[in-house]
Amino acid sequence: MSEADAVPSQVLAVLDDAAAGAAALELSSTLAHALRRALSVVYVESARSLVAAALPFTQVLSHAGSGWVPLLPADVEQGFRAHAARLRQLAERIALRDAVSWSLRVVRGSLPGAAIDLYAESDLLLLATAPPPRLPGEGRTRRPRRQPVVTVVTEGSEAGQRALVVATRLAQALAAVLETARVEPASDPTRQAATLSALSRSDVLVLPRAHVDPITLAMLRCPVLLVG
Repeated sequence: MSEADAVPSQVLAVLDDAAAGAAALELSSTLAHALRRALSVVYVESARSLVAAALPFTQVLSHAGSGWVPLLPADVEQGFRAHAARLRQLAERIALRDAVSWSLRVVRGSLPGAAIDLYAESDLLLLATAPPPRLPGEGRTRRPRRQPVVTVVTEGSEAGQRALVVATRLAQALAAVLETARVEPASDPTRQAATLSALSRSDVLVLPRAHVDPITLAMLRCPVLLVG
C-alpha cells in the first residue's frame, strides 16, 4: 500500500457545538471542494458536561424563568441530540451547495482528545474551537465586512511547507488574505501555546501537527486546520 493510499482522501471537521461548528463546516466544505475530497463531520459529545450534570449542586435557569432547577444528565443528552440534528442540517445544506459528498458521526469525549484520536483518518483535520466571549454590547454593533484572514504557521520544515501549500489553496478558495507566522519549537508547551493563541484573531489558523498538543488546542480560539 502506498503512503497516499494509507490516508483516506477526506477532510475531517471535528466540533462539539452547533454555533461554533457553522463556521467550521463552511471552511471544511470549501477546502474539500477545492481539493476534491469528501467531507467527514465528527460531532463530539462532551463527557465533561455529563459529569457536571451528575453533580448534585449543578443547576440551570428554567425556560419559564421561574428560577433555578437541577441540571440532569437526561437534559444534557437531549442537548446533544439537538446539536447533532442542527449540525446535520447545516452540513447537508453546505455540502450540497459545494457539491461535496459528506457524512456525520457522533463520538463522546473531549474536543482535543477526539482530534488527536482521529489523526490516522486524515491528513487534514479542521477543529472548531470555541470563540472568545463577547463584550457587553458587542453583539449589537455591526462591524464592517472584511476579507477573511488565513494564517499559516511555518517553521522551515517539510511539514511547514505542506501547511503553507494547503493554506494557500484554502485562502484562494475563500478569496482570503494569507498571512504567515513563524513559531519556533519551545521546550515549554504552555509558552508555545500562548504564542499560538495570539494568532487566534484569524478566521482560520493552519498548523503542522507537530505544533499541536492538548494544551495548545485548549487555548486556541478560532477554527484550526491541522495538517499532517
